Amino acid sequence: MKPQVKIRKRLVLVGGGHAHVTTLRSFGMAPPPGLGVTLIARELDAPYSGMLPGYVAGHYGLDECHIDLVRLAHFAGARLIHGEAIGIDRRNRRVLIAGRPPIAYDILSIDTGITPFLDDIEGAREHAIAVKPVSTFAPRWQSLLARALDEDGPRRIAIVGNGAAGFELVLAIRHRLRQEAPARGIDPAAFQFAIIGAGPLLPTHNARARLLARRALATADVELVEGDAAVRITPETVELASGLRIASDATLITTRAAPPPWFASLDLSRDDKGFLAVRPTLQTLEDDDIFAVGDCASVLEHPREKAGVFAVRQGPPLTRNLRRRAAGDAALPFVPQRQFLTLLSLGDKSAIASRGPFAASGRWAWTWKDRIDRAFMHRFRDLPDVVLPAGEDLDCAGCAAKIGPRALARALETLELPARSSTVANLAPGDDAALLDLGGGQYRLETVDFFPALWPEPYVFGEIAAQHAMSDVIAKGGQPDHALVVAQLPRGARHLLEDDLVQLMAGARAIFEPRGVAIVGGHSGQSAELAAGFFVSGTVPRGGAILKAGLTPGDALILTKPLGTGLLFAAWMRRRARARHIAAALAGMRQSNAPAAAILFSHGATAATDVTGFGLVGHLLEMLRTSDLVAELDLTQCPLYPGVAELAAQGISSSLLVENLALRAELAGDEADDADTLAVIFDPQTSGGLLAGVPEQRAEACIAALRASGVAAAVIGRVHRRVEPNEAKVRLRGRLPGRDPKAR
Repeated sequence: MKPQVKIRKRLVLVGGGHAHVTTLRSFGMAPPPGLGVTLIARELDAPYSGMLPGYVAGHYGLDECHIDLVRLAHFAGARLIHGEAIGIDRRNRRVLIAGRPPIAYDILSIDTGITPFLDDIEGAREHAIAVKPVSTFAPRWQSLLARALDEDGPRRIAIVGNGAAGFELVLAIRHRLRQEAPARGIDPAAFQFAIIGAGPLLPTHNARARLLARRALATADVELVEGDAAVRITPETVELASGLRIASDATLITTRAAPPPWFASLDLSRDDKGFLAVRPTLQTLEDDDIFAVGDCASVLEHPREKAGVFAVRQGPPLTRNLRRRAAGDAALPFVPQRQFLTLLSLGDKSAIASRGPFAASGRWAWTWKDRIDRAFMHRFRDLPDVVLPAGEDLDCAGCAAKIGPRALARALETLELPARSSTVANLAPGDDAALLDLGGGQYRLETVDFFPALWPEPYVFGEIAAQHAMSDVIAKGGQPDHALVVAQLPRGARHLLEDDLVQLMAGARAIFEPRGVAIVGGHSGQSAELAAGFFVSGTVPRGGAILKAGLTPGDALILTKPLGTGLLFAAWMRRRARARHIAAALAGMRQSNAPAAAILFSHGATAATDVTGFGLVGHLLEMLRTSDLVAELDLTQCPLYPGVAELAAQGISSSLLVENLALRAELAGDEADDADTLAVIFDPQTSGGLLAGVPEQRAEACIAALRASGVAAAVIGRVHRRVEPNEAKVRLRGRLPGRDPKAR
């Protein structure tokens, strides 16, 4: 493994634009010594604008034209904040982030892209679909596509904006709808299309390219309106400055864009349209430590149009100057080219190629464009594999860093830990929490958790660790009231250590405070990696604790969160997990178990535990261990996080799985020897859901109440009394969701 390097400076990249992804890849190939990198991105899949028309036309899938920022950030060794920057505090050198504390920077680079400017068209915000920002266009397009292919869906489509984006988009939409209409019983000729602009078609292109574009629109029977600005949009029309009305059931807007609104509050120079003004070095005019690139910035000495080609070309000089600035050297100027090749897709697999005065069209131009676009994306999709020394494997973090169940049990038996008179005796040895009788009307519950960060960004990790630690108290029906923290921070410069601690504690506080839990103290130190844990104490009414060992015959087993966090983050460490799947897992781990616990207990839960390091089956066996009860699990009902079944089929598993599988002898059923199934049901969970037994007659109402409250709960099995002396403790039935029924 690479030796730990002390971080002395922090580079914060705001936005996942085309230049920043180039920088991240470069840093992954050759990390700048002593420089920590943090990426702030509103979306975790960054679209490549060059392939957007092909995606709309149906030539590319969603993943083919998006860069997975989770994988790329991991490759670059960068922390990733899934959030939105809303300002810069230059005096204190911090980036302001919506909904969470600001983050410190030493060097800052901004590549946020642009937002639509809709204020000059009445009704645009209410009745139109903005194409910019491209990062949020995909779901809007999918919604429009679904509506357009309905029996009574929109048939008249208008594009406002006759630049390159609008031109490509109208032909792409036409191609897609006419291709898919027959399968839906719709006459392709029922669709009508129009493109509208205040100026001429393709105003920045040469005369030959404009001629070819007009011919393409005429051949496609697309109405072209030039020199007539849209002034009002209604659900049925686009009204123009001349008074002309264009019928439209769905209107998309690609007209002039604006910088993000928060730029207006910055004490940095901007151009006459509000975009950040930068020097040829890509640094802002006032601050050598703040860079800006892509569509959100304007190089005053070299003005160019807002085109993706320039953002891509700024990647290498930006990377070079960030490296130089981190090393204390002066940034070097960059002069962008004046002429560049433009390839405009025509909906089908043909395109117009133009450069300078030259222009021509044909399928050869599409092939050329496709090859260029795929080559660009290849650089970010096919990243080098994670390389380990011979004989070593990746050690997972989070609750997957636990000691396995058999080793833990043997250690506790060897120690013969004495019981105190204040300890309530009906807890199982090695239980998650201590239940103490200190007199009065309540018991005191105490628990502790500590593990290395499975997600390297301190604020989110603080949220996860706090939720995880509280769950032991919540699962027993208790109310947590105070916590102590133990924090282990990566070695770094003093100001970065301070910022990491602030982020970690702020994340934990965001979880604890709504539950009335006060952080009353703790301990911190430096180490090679980020890790944290909490001692949590709370109360439960005397005689009111819900224990693991209370299951009764006939109970329905209810699980309140999906499975698969250990497996997903094992895949993330190998750069095999998709961004949207990691995002779903992070959201689930930050979800409190308290609302689910309250509903379970109100429906008569007989026993409960939280599902953590030993996996679903490991913790179910703890609930069954001291009884003559057995359980049947219906695998078809077990909820899984997105991507889990696919990754299990690829052979991905957590490093703790091998130790958890020591309990597999307790299993029976068709799937008891299936490796993919075992990898999921023994998968170590971090901040997993609750597993509870609820009387059968109350289970349906309990599930309804859980789902109504937003908890993705399911009945996954039943509890029975053991019939045969050697009957397995857990019998499996069915197959996990997402499994190929032919795969064995």
